Amino acid sequence: MSSRHDARPSDRDDPAARSDVVGARRVKRPVAPGFLVVDKPIGVTSHDVVAMVRALLGARRVGHSGTLDPFATGVLALAVGPATRLISFLDESRKVYEAVLCLGTATDTADTEGAITERAAVPRCTEQEVQQILASFVGPRMQTPPQYSAIKVNGRPLYSYARAGEKVDVPERPIIIHSLELLGLDGDHVRFRVSCGRGTYVRTLGEEIAQALGTVGHLVALRRHRSGPFLLDHAVSVDELARIAVGGADPIESWRSVLRPERGAPRAVWQARDQCRLGVWPHILAPEFGFDVLPVQVVSDAQAARVLGSGVCPPPPEHLESGARYVVRDAVGMLALVECQTDKARPLRVLARPPAPRP
Repeated sequence: MSSRHDARPSDRDDPAARSDVVGARRVKRPVAPGFLVVDKPIGVTSHDVVAMVRALLGARRVGHSGTLDPFATGVLALAVGPATRLISFLDESRKVYEAVLCLGTATDTADTEGAITERAAVPRCTEQEVQQILASFVGPRMQTPPQYSAIKVNGRPLYSYARAGEKVDVPERPIIIHSLELLGLDGDHVRFRVSCGRGTYVRTLGEEIAQALGTVGHLVALRRHRSGPFLLDHAVSVDELARIAVGGADPIESWRSVLRPERGAPRAVWQARDQCRLGVWPHILAPEFGFDVLPVQVVSDAQAARVLGSGVCPPPPEHLESGARYVVRDAVGMLALVECQTDKARPLRVLARPPAPRP
C-alpha cells in the first residue's frame, strides 16, 4: 500500500546517519545482501525507517519493497546491500492487514490524519450481518485509488494535487481480496482482517465497507501482518534497533531519542559502526528467503566464481520449463536470480559480494 506523503529526508539531516570517516570524506562501506523486516511504528514514514537502517549499517543501499502510510504499523520489508536489486522480483501478491474501521465519520484521507468531511448515522447491525457484507467483497474487483496516495499522474503524486485542493480523475484498478474476516464489532467500530493482493488500498476498502453498511467511515488503526514472504514474526522493533545503536542491554526509554531525535535535542551516543552492524545482522534474512518458493540450483566454487565474475550461469536444471525462475547459490549463499530459457540460463540479477567479510 503506497504512502501518500513519504518524506525523503537525506542522511545528512539525520542525526544518526554517521558513517566511517576517512580524512574529510564520509565512507559508507558495502554490506552483504539480505532483507530486514522492521515493525514500523505509527507516525513515521517508510523512508524514515530506511534512513534509520542506513545509519545503523553505514550503507547507502537500503530500500523498502512497499511503503506503509505514516499512521499504519507492522511489516516493512527492507532490502540491504545488493539485495536492493531484487526488490522488483519479489512476489508480494499476498498481503495481510488488520484494521479498525470507525463508522459514522468520513475524512478526506480515509484515516485519522485527515479532516472530517462527513458525518452520518450508523445503522444497527449484528455480527452476522456485518460478516455477510464483508464476504461480498471477496474475489476480484475494481478499486479507485484514494486522492491521498503516492500514485503519480503527470509526474506528480496524487497527494500533491489533493493538498493543493485539486481533484484528479484516476481510473479504477483491478485488485483481489482473498479473504475478509470480522474480528470484532464494538459499537461503531468494526475490526477486520483482510488478505489481499498487491495494490489494494485498505483505507479505500474501509470506506467501501462503511458504504455497504449504509453509512460512512474511516480507518482508525491499520497494521500489516504480512507482505509476500515477510511476516510480522520476522520483524525487529525500532526499540530493538535503538538499543543496538547505543549498545545497551536494557530497554530504551524512547527509540525516537536515539533514532529520530527532534532538531536541537540532545543526541544519543552510538556505539561503533561495526558493533551496530553486528547487532543488526542476526535480524537480517538471507536474500534467498525472499524467493523461498523457487527451485534452487547449488553450484561449485568454480561455477560460483564464473557467475560472480562474468554473470555466466550453468545450464538450468532439466526439469524446469522455459520461463521458470530459480535461485543459483553456492555454499556461502545466493549468487543470482535466474530465468530458464529452453536450455539456457538467463541471469535476471547477479548479487555482488562485498570484499569485506560479513557483516
